[in-house]
Amino acid sequence: MKVTLKSALIISELQAIDKVIEAYYGITGLHSYFIQSKNDITDSAKERNFFCKCLKTSASALKQCDECTVENYTMALESKKVQTYSCHAGLVKWSVPVRINEVTGVIISEGVISKRQVEESEDWINYLAEKYNVSKTILMKNFSNVREMTEEQVDQAIALLESLVAY
Repeated sequence: MKVTLKSALIISELQAIDKVIEAYYGITGLHSYFIQSKNDITDSAKERNFFCKCLKTSASALKQCDECTVENYTMALESKKVQTYSCHAGLVKWSVPVRINEVTGVIISEGVISKRQVEESEDWINYLAEKYNVSKTILMKNFSNVREMTEEQVDQAIALLESLVAY
């Protein structure tokens, strides 16, 4: 296989994005993943949050997740601005647009929850378990592992990710 200069640059740019994601995780403890096209969105193996993985065992939850991700991926790319949103499962997530020469896409951060969501977690998990017909016990166990952040911490995490991308 012949590697052209252009393909070598694209590989280098993708490696740089991987390093951004690794550095972001090292600093914040939040997993994230890079999506280059809407086709990448259905690759839920990129999702590292076990709460989300458990919820996605439901076909309807997976469909809603993919629709939410497509919408926010598209808005981030078109507006060239960060999109902060609450997903269908109630997690706060953000999509950061990335353009490095020939490589364009969005880095999506792992979802977080607020203190209020922690306080109301039992009611919320009951609702999700019933709506999507998934195990309440497994959801609750994995919900307790979702990172709790204040709005200020979310803003700081977004600013950090943008700075790492710009660097």
